[in-house]
Amino acid sequence: MVSFHWPGSGKIGSEGTMRFKALLVFAAAVTASACCQGALGQQLQKVKVVTSFLGNWDTSQPSYCQERGEFAKAGLDVEVTNTRGGSENIQAVLGGGMDIGWSPGTNAVLAAYAGGAKIKIISAEFKGQNDTYFYVPTNSPIKSVKDLNGKTIAFPRPGGASHALVLALIHDNNLKATPVATGGLDATYTMTMTKQVDVGFAFPPYMLDKVQKGDIRILLSGDDVESQKSLTGRVTIASNDFLKNHHDTAVKFLQVLDKCVDWAYAHKDESAKWYAALNKVDLASAKQALQFYGRDLLAFGPVQHLDTVMQLAIEGGFLKQPLTADQLKDLNDILYTTPQK
Repeated sequence: MVSFHWPGSGKIGSEGTMRFKALLVFAAAVTASACCQGALGQQLQKVKVVTSFLGNWDTSQPSYCQERGEFAKAGLDVEVTNTRGGSENIQAVLGGGMDIGWSPGTNAVLAAYAGGAKIKIISAEFKGQNDTYFYVPTNSPIKSVKDLNGKTIAFPRPGGASHALVLALIHDNNLKATPVATGGLDATYTMTMTKQVDVGFAFPPYMLDKVQKGDIRILLSGDDVESQKSLTGRVTIASNDFLKNHHDTAVKFLQVLDKCVDWAYAHKDESAKWYAALNKVDLASAKQALQFYGRDLLAFGPVQHLDTVMQLAIEGGFLKQPLTADQLKDLNDILYTTPQK
């Protein structure tokens, strides 16, 4: 049996035991209070964030920052929820359950706004789409983009950034190819290997182990689609009501997250270990996956080449006509820009 002693006293008796228990209760209360309060003892500001495709390096940054405790240190209580794509991300914000939508496709956001959605773009999230790659079985006769005529190309779900990427690939190369929504990565792999679709898609680090084993070949990645390379492919949005009532909180969220991204790139070995654990892959695959993501691709700020983005959205069926200058002014409320290094 363990005996507890107060400094300078003998064994604790019944009164000492009561005092000790009271001390434990007090310590627990202080700990709980600290978890719910930020600097200077103020209540943490609640932010509900929805991300697309947990497992992508860029879309996982809110979760990484949350796990490292950086939001709490800054006085933010961030709750992160994940969806399967851009359209679901936007719907989560529109439904009122989420405050900020992290990483929906820009085309999907433009379409939602044109349809009457009460949302704002508060920052660019990712430039280009180099983290989407397309693959074929190793024995496939498809060797290059020119071989895609008459073929089927997989993408996750209609309305997302990957859908826009496939449409741009077809448009840029004057292909007669058919996009096919195949859903998740495992289902897509099965459909590709059983020849239900000719070309599959994946996001690093998924399927890179199968590339290393020689089961599949990477045909191209997102930045091979020239028209998409310098465009803002994904953005960060917020509901109008959240911005109206919690503008400063939204700004703080972006500021803290940008510093977290800086830290992740400055400590790549540690980041790769976390990323490997998140995706349940080996460290080598995680490190290879990070090569798809340059720090400059995650720069916050205005949407790049918005006129071109809108034109491609029209050609892809996301928009019927360009948004007016007044509409663009209303839609874009850029709260924070990554400082120039």
